Amino acid sequence: MSRLLTAEQVAERYQLPVSQVYRLTRTGALPAVRLGRYYRYSEGALEAFEKSFENENTTEPVRRAA
Repeated sequence: MSRLLTAEQVAERYQLPVSQVYRLTRTGALPAVRLGRYYRYSEGALEAFEKSFENENTTEPVRRAA
């Protein structure tokens, strides 16, 4: 079974502010589990998310907003 991470741990993992983790969660971009009023993030789901993201970006260079 995958370990559940807090938003703070996910923010540290991806080097993002915690507010950005919550924003990505609310938009559905980041897979999360809601436990009462808290969000938790499964390590297994995050790894699958990373792999799918890597697969999408293998053919095109990353484009950044101006």
